[in-house]
Amino acid sequence: MRSACALLALVLAAGCVAPDPITEDPTPPPDPEPPWPAWTHEPWVWEDESTQESVLALVDGYLDRDIPVGAVIIDSPWETAYNDFTWDPALFPDPQGLVDGLHARDVRVFLWITQMVNVDAGQVWDEGVAGGYFMQEQEGDAGPAVLEWWKGDGALVDFANPEAVDWWHGLMEPVLELGIDGWKTDGSDFLAAFAGWSPAAQRDIGRLEYSHSYYQDVFDHTRQVLGDDRLITSRPIDNYGIDLGGDGVAFTPRDITWAGWVGDQDADFSGIRAALLNFWHSAAYGYVVFGSDIGGYREDGSELGRTKEVLLRWAGLGALSPVMENGGGGAHEPWRFDDETVDIYRRFVELHRALIPYLRREGARAVDEGTSLFDFIDLDRIDYRYLLGPDLFVQPVLEPGTTMQVRLPAGQWRWLFGDQRELAGGQVLTLEVPLDAYPAFVRLDSRVADDLAAWMSAN
Repeated sequence: MRSACALLALVLAAGCVAPDPITEDPTPPPDPEPPWPAWTHEPWVWEDESTQESVLALVDGYLDRDIPVGAVIIDSPWETAYNDFTWDPALFPDPQGLVDGLHARDVRVFLWITQMVNVDAGQVWDEGVAGGYFMQEQEGDAGPAVLEWWKGDGALVDFANPEAVDWWHGLMEPVLELGIDGWKTDGSDFLAAFAGWSPAAQRDIGRLEYSHSYYQDVFDHTRQVLGDDRLITSRPIDNYGIDLGGDGVAFTPRDITWAGWVGDQDADFSGIRAALLNFWHSAAYGYVVFGSDIGGYREDGSELGRTKEVLLRWAGLGALSPVMENGGGGAHEPWRFDDETVDIYRRFVELHRALIPYLRREGARAVDEGTSLFDFIDLDRIDYRYLLGPDLFVQPVLEPGTTMQVRLPAGQWRWLFGDQRELAGGQVLTLEVPLDAYPAFVRLDSRVADDLAAWMSAN
């Protein structure tokens, strides 16, 4: 019997050649990259109504207290009329100087808009009416459907009309030329349910179709002009406190909701629950990256508009959300309360920033798998327990006080704010959670535990 080597020699006519040894590549594969820029996860701040002076004072108030700021939203009103894209010179005398000054501080800039042009917008309104650029209530109407909304009376831009879209882009151009970083695209688009006729398309446009066309257009055009590191912040699911999900209360297309916020809530613990209800439905619908207004958008009638406890409990939730943003009516600035609030808020911001590598890594995987960064554990939504990615467990604080019952999911965990002992999953813990802590747990021997090692040792 011939040897294996002799047989191989007959085939190869080249003697016996030893096969290459099988070796394992010690280099792990690179982490997936998400489609959104890294600054998405940096902490944002904003105030409900502002001026050029107050915007800079707000940002500097955080920076001077060693609290990082990644972006600021310049909310309404900044224009001479809604939505004419013309800066009000009395409020913002030097827009380019403002944008440049914020960029010099390494702070990105959002501007607030909707798709509703008001009747008092002068030449812009007249152009829109003359061009037939607005939606109508029904076929055969002589002019646009004028709708009452929370900023006055106006009409919806017809995004099914290419000429209207070109006109809309022309209005945006002078602002884009300033080099802004994105838009806060607010949600008057639900009024398309009352003005669904497109004169250009000669058909009714469904509310969700209309909403998607608005957000997609602003997203695409801004990135086309300024580059792929630009964003819009917009609503994923916002059910206005009614326990609904799905298309009826969805706003933005899922594949461009990279910086969502779940609408306006009250400045109390009921507002935290309302935000989490929208979190739950947004996650179920497949949205990946979103957060909520820390402290709530609406004021509670108190001197500062919310209590210190509500602000800090919401800050803990914000730190453990993909988007951490703080703003709305009344006082949101930590220093308006006391020095302790400043120190605790800074601690939560530092935690959130330590999570950015994890949020990007797991967010990219969620996009690939068609899932959310939030995985809510209980269908009953009694306590809104969730996993943020696979290796962080959070049980939100839903009421005043510091003593909590926490139900750990399966696995081995360590409390981020407690001692370093290992905690077995499946048990119920009675925890004392002061205002400078939060019920958040990291899975043992996970990569995020390594990501958070420096933060944990410092805290």
